[in-house]
Amino acid sequence: MRTRHRLGAVVASGLLVAAAGCGSDDGAGPALTPSTVSTTTTTASAPEGALPPAAALDLEPYYGAQLEAIGMRLTDRGGLIDRSGGGYLPSAEGTHLALYVEPIGDRTLTEYLDGIRSVTAIFAGDIFDRWPGLVSFDVCQEPTTADDARPEPLPVTQIEMTRDEAAAFDFTSATVLDLMRASRADPPGLALRVSSEVARDPGYTTLVAEAG
Repeated sequence: MRTRHRLGAVVASGLLVAAAGCGSDDGAGPALTPSTVSTTTTTASAPEGALPPAAALDLEPYYGAQLEAIGMRLTDRGGLIDRSGGGYLPSAEGTHLALYVEPIGDRTLTEYLDGIRSVTAIFAGDIFDRWPGLVSFDVCQEPTTADDARPEPLPVTQIEMTRDEAAAFDFTSATVLDLMRASRADPPGLALRVSSEVARDPGYTTLVAEAG
């Protein structure tokens, strides 16, 4: 029987840095180092038909089965975002896609850690080819309802990347370690953020050591 890791109290303390589109930090955790903070900016317009549906759940026909296979599902949060001028506004013409996925059942910290790779691969390996007007996306793994029943819980992990950053990976073989190394590069190749509980997990700390 799997041991379920209660995430509610830890997730409530926030991610290690405020994460646009994935809730906000209440200041309880240490700040993420500058090398892992994305400076992505996007424009607010794209050719007609070049963007995904504006509502997050409208992506269910494209990615629902793949997410279900790894024990996750899309939530109704997120969708297309206009980040031009430093803003963050829902918009059918926005070129940033914010996504939230939640567990279908119980989820261990090890599964969340592997989800950094498996969830990212589902989206990053497809969305930029499918929708040429999309500039960037981020995806947050959320806690179970049993762990945090709030309508907008703070996430367990968040990964964010641009079209060019995604092109640097072969998502049929990329690993969590590959993504972590990219986030810790100078300049960073993507932004990766985790909850304080994940950051203390031995599996995560081992990856940090291996990533240098």
